[in-house]
Amino acid sequence: MPSFRIVTYSQDWLQGMADLYNSETEFEPHIAPLTASRFVEMVERKSYFDPSGLFIAAEGDRVIGWVHACIAPGSEPRHDPAALVARIRLLVYPRDRLDVGAALVSEATAWLRGEGYQSIEAMHAESGYPFYRGLWMGSEPKCLVTMPHIQLALEVGGYRNTLESIYMVADLSSHRPHSGPKAPVEFAESVQEMAHAGMRESWVGFRPMGVRAMVGEEEAGFLGWVLLPHVADRLGAPCLNIWSLWVPEAHRRKGIAGALLSHALGRGRALGACCASVSTQLWNAPAHATYAKAGFVPHTICVGRVLKPESAA
Repeated sequence: MPSFRIVTYSQDWLQGMADLYNSETEFEPHIAPLTASRFVEMVERKSYFDPSGLFIAAEGDRVIGWVHACIAPGSEPRHDPAALVARIRLLVYPRDRLDVGAALVSEATAWLRGEGYQSIEAMHAESGYPFYRGLWMGSEPKCLVTMPHIQLALEVGGYRNTLESIYMVADLSSHRPHSGPKAPVEFAESVQEMAHAGMRESWVGFRPMGVRAMVGEEEAGFLGWVLLPHVADRLGAPCLNIWSLWVPEAHRRKGIAGALLSHALGRGRALGACCASVSTQLWNAPAHATYAKAGFVPHTICVGRVLKPESAA
């Protein structure tokens, strides 16, 4: 018989959940510490939060692990806000307690299956970020390779690696302005109005900004950035996160992306950010080179996993 029991969420467990989350992530400065009030504001108050999908492993009154399974809409412009996706959004347990991790993954999977879902994402970015945006690795709440025990529990549960991203960071104290693009560019910056309610709710507590690069009357590129205040508890200052960068084919290789990045990094520095972060697909070498020219260096690799019907545990 296991030495622990699994219960569903209530606020009575919240402080223990936060304490475990903080102790298990204290090595990673780009994961913001969790507090009870942050959890309530950024997770529990969202309209699609269902406490019956948040499972806690407890020994006596002590939290020794928890997993958040949820059914929520996508949170990117391409997503149909009426289409709900099943996923494991977060899994936390000590490195020496694989039994706890495996039991939590099994419980979460069974609950999502019981809700009628066969394909399940686990700490995956495919359908966006309905919870923990701005807390866990900026806008990329996927599983770090520096947390191999989390990977192992998901692997044992049948979840296969289908997405790898490189997480890069830049030191803003050494930021130097870009030399400029090949064509005259003007920047138009504004607070971003998200396309649908699922997107808007995923950004609760933050102020996502967008910068358009204009060459004459034509839009030559777009960059989305947001200031992450909560990571200051570990970094000592806020972090600027790049959540979108796009340059149309006709304007590529003209310095537009570099100019947009330089503009955003300068804005972050002026707002007191100590660093910047960005995540992009591991295979996207051109993006890596663009970010490297702007001063970004690799920090870690993040992994997303999926459980398909044929691979059910």
